[in-house]
Amino acid sequence: MKKLLTGLTLAGTLLFSVQPYHVLAEAPPFVQYGQTGLHVSQLAQYDSRAGEGGTEILAYDAASQKAFVTNGAEAGLDILSFAELTSGEFRQIESIRRIHVADFGLEQVEDITSVASHPSEDLIALAVVSNPKTDPGYIVFLTKSGDYLTHVQVGALPDMVTFSPDGTKALVANEGEPNDDYSVDPEGSVSIIDLTAGVAAESSLNVNTLLFDEKLFDENVRVSSKGSVEQQIEPEYIVVSEDSSTAYVALQENNAVAIIDLQAEKVTAVKGLGEKDHSIPGNELDGKEDGEINIENLPLLGWRMPDAIDTFSVNGQTYIVTPNEGDARDYDAYSEEVKIGEILDQIELNAEHYQGYSQEELDELVEAGLLESMEDTLVTAENGKNDQGIYEALYSFGGRSFSIFNADTMELVYDSGAEFEQIMAEAMPEHFNTTNDKLQFDGRSDAKGPEPETVVTGQIGDSIYAFIALERFGAIMVYDVTDPEASEFVTMISSRDFTVDVGGDVSPEGLVFIDAADSPTGYPLLSATHEISGTVAVYEIQEQLGEPTPIPDVEQEHEAYSYIMELLEREVIDAGEFRPAATLTREDLVVMVSRGLGLEPSDQSGTFTDVHGENASLIQAAYEAGIVNGTADHLFAPEEFITREQMAVIFTRAFHYINEETVETSEVEFMDDEQISGYAKAAAQYAVDLGWMKATEEEFQPKANSSRAEAAEMISLFLNDL
Repeated sequence: MKKLLTGLTLAGTLLFSVQPYHVLAEAPPFVQYGQTGLHVSQLAQYDSRAGEGGTEILAYDAASQKAFVTNGAEAGLDILSFAELTSGEFRQIESIRRIHVADFGLEQVEDITSVASHPSEDLIALAVVSNPKTDPGYIVFLTKSGDYLTHVQVGALPDMVTFSPDGTKALVANEGEPNDDYSVDPEGSVSIIDLTAGVAAESSLNVNTLLFDEKLFDENVRVSSKGSVEQQIEPEYIVVSEDSSTAYVALQENNAVAIIDLQAEKVTAVKGLGEKDHSIPGNELDGKEDGEINIENLPLLGWRMPDAIDTFSVNGQTYIVTPNEGDARDYDAYSEEVKIGEILDQIELNAEHYQGYSQEELDELVEAGLLESMEDTLVTAENGKNDQGIYEALYSFGGRSFSIFNADTMELVYDSGAEFEQIMAEAMPEHFNTTNDKLQFDGRSDAKGPEPETVVTGQIGDSIYAFIALERFGAIMVYDVTDPEASEFVTMISSRDFTVDVGGDVSPEGLVFIDAADSPTGYPLLSATHEISGTVAVYEIQEQLGEPTPIPDVEQEHEAYSYIMELLEREVIDAGEFRPAATLTREDLVVMVSRGLGLEPSDQSGTFTDVHGENASLIQAAYEAGIVNGTADHLFAPEEFITREQMAVIFTRAFHYINEETVETSEVEFMDDEQISGYAKAAAQYAVDLGWMKATEEEFQPKANSSRAEAAEMISLFLNDL
């Protein structure tokens, strides 16, 4: 592993120094599903080595090509350099400096929750939370080298800080969450810090903290029974218009966006975002954790409840983009979350609340046991009740989608509907609705599904794209939003390693789009912090001009190119990313062999309980043909890397299935024959004798694995021999 030392020496009393170097290393497994106009590759990864919470929010400075990353696990901030990133060359980035919250000299402070980089000055801002979190927090200003300048006090639990594009203001979302026993519940607020005079060491700054007046709320703002309305307001995220005149504030738990006039420094309106009716065709979801993929209409009304919003403009019109994550109030002394099974005797659904059902249809579904089948599905206990306390409608958390609103009217112009779950089901059915710290098929269906956490927008060529992070699933959806009302899916990317619970880049939390003009490579970049793995992934994005390449990650010069293209022509593989360097799994091989043999997908019940999605029927067909067995009772271990001896056995059984010939071979002649399992010795020699597999220096290497590119050659040679 080669280390490239930059030779930089660090100094400063506030800083913990880490020797800065970049490591040329193997990239995490990378998947790009869908190929329409963009080719994405992973250019770099930063590993905080702190695990969960090690990377949360990132800010980028184009002038210095530095990135600033909050590190919740270490209660600090890591400073990275992107300057050495090179197009087409993966690098492992190391931190050049780490700053700890304890270094600021503030008493009773706990964590850094957010960071922002000033658009033109040598200045970054950190949001620092007090202990307890219900006390006023702080904004700490540093230089971009990490030197302390000054700090100001703001509201309770500052959860996000940003600068206006003109650099004259810093804005802070003070979430104001209650403590767990609900004995203290501060009001949520937004602080505006005046920067017109600049920020110097130990300078004083004017802070104007805005509270929220219930009179400004429209009828769609969500409120609950606990605490005053002002206490329920919990600002989550702020985005500022391009002309620095208006701020839009996400009030997640209130399912609303507040609008602030920045010249007057005044809240002018609070607009609710409405609910998403899952009874309507196009708004389907999988609302049950039943071990199946079943995306269907259900009597649920989803509060959108976005987290990190963004804006973009088309022809002078500003639009707000919302990732519809959902978030319940859930504390020791009060929780609004309830399972449907816990309130069954209090539910009498009324079709007046649902556009997709007549009362007769709704009654028939209930009579058939629909609600019992949804007994573990989470809804809010706060909304949907009539005057008698009976639930006439069921409100769930989040929309499992992203939405686009006209910023002037707050009218909905687009919602991605059921597409996120449909795309996951097509791209990675075996990991459908998994969670972020454990691979659990269908595990999030009865909660909030993939949980769209964050959205950023950016222009590439003539098109505007929205990038939406799916926190639980571990992927990023990309949509073309150039025509907002006709937005369409482009691609999905993920660098999560789905062979283990936590591997690669897991749980995207914060996204930053870096324009080509500001990128060290000359191409647009997307940086994504991943909270569970404690890593940052840097993706490079290039436009695909003309017809898309069917296998975009395999160049014609690749030694396996002809074999891979032959498999594509035979329909053994599909167009899209092939991941030639990735290690072959048991599922990979069996699916490709089954397709190559032309096996009809089995309609029988699956023998293996750990295989899901469209590949399950092909693996079952291979099992029924006697080509493959499981690893244990009713288990196939689809994500395990397959060994060379297992490959030889599968090839040999498949050959016998087609030709009805008994395997006959010469005596095993490998130097490492004692390492070959007894059941595989004849098959290993047979596979080499017929030229499907190769021995290296008279060794078969039975326990070794193969890359997908190496497997493409073997499978192609095998199929040509049938």
